[in-house]
Amino acid sequence: MDGTNYTTRYADLTTRQALVVAGVSALVISACLIVSSIGGEPRGVSQQGGQDLRVYRNIVTRVHAGEDYYAAAGDELRANGYPTGSLFNWRPPTYAWLIGKLPAPSWGQALICMLALITLLLTYNVVQQDGKAWQAVAAVLLLMGVFQWCVDGDAFLSQELWAGILIALSVCAYALSYRPLGVAAGLAALFLRELSLPYCLIAVVFAWRQRQRKEIIAWAAGFTLYALFLAYHAMEVGRHITPADRAPASWIQFGGVFFILKTCRMNVFLLALPPWVSALYLPLALLGLIGWRGMTGLRITLTVGAYLAAFAVVGQPFNDYWGLLCAALLPFGFVWGPAGIRDLTRAILQPVPHGAALRAPSQA
Repeated sequence: MDGTNYTTRYADLTTRQALVVAGVSALVISACLIVSSIGGEPRGVSQQGGQDLRVYRNIVTRVHAGEDYYAAAGDELRANGYPTGSLFNWRPPTYAWLIGKLPAPSWGQALICMLALITLLLTYNVVQQDGKAWQAVAAVLLLMGVFQWCVDGDAFLSQELWAGILIALSVCAYALSYRPLGVAAGLAALFLRELSLPYCLIAVVFAWRQRQRKEIIAWAAGFTLYALFLAYHAMEVGRHITPADRAPASWIQFGGVFFILKTCRMNVFLLALPPWVSALYLPLALLGLIGWRGMTGLRITLTVGAYLAAFAVVGQPFNDYWGLLCAALLPFGFVWGPAGIRDLTRAILQPVPHGAALRAPSQA
């Protein structure tokens, strides 16, 4: 039912607790605004990632023509000056096997667009079941800014985009009690990009806490298959690495807030706006996620938190496209931001006994 649980966790705070949350939020917003004012413009998928996408296109074309993925990837990476001395510079072959075996790459683009459309439809239902219709519409519109990469040239070849859409699809599936779809989408994201592992581990913890025995078995089977797949991948990469291949620079860069803000801008709407808009968007999204009651809000909060914590430490400056892994989750929190601010304000100005909001009738 629309708006059945429209209050946030902040409605239960005492005045002192609400003041602490408000103070921390103000500090976070201030830090983001300061960093955004001194940082440069992120280059994004369509600019920095242009060379990456051309390489992916060439690899897919060669696989489609019948060549071995690892031979094609090695040739293309070296020809374009990429370091190839590490396993982690060689992307898992899933995307090339999938798109390269289709009648044409455009079929792969059609497939990812279909996944994005399904995710949009599920997103509306997920947000509406706890909130208001306007929140559901707003979340869908914001998600369209992330999913526009699906139709932006060769951006659909980015494995992070596939993984991010599948993670969002998995979240929605769990929220609507389609648990098998949640597992399948999560594992598909993992096979496409190993950076999906944090989300998958969080999903396993949820399954364990909820005593979903069949789901735990499914995840265990999926992880076993993935371990075998990863072993095969490592073996093939080892066979194709040459003594002349150079190792990459360290991914441990401690980019902090600056890099986090770059990753959260992997939404075409934010890329078209000044950086300070993202500096407000991210804290408001986090405020909304933390305040969103229920398991769905908690699942998304932990996932986004895990990625942002990782991005604060890991990632070279040009790895901002990693933000596609969680960019599709931030709109869920952003649309809950206004309700969070409302409840914080009420808790500060009109304190109520702890837990009273839970006992009050839900708003229509």
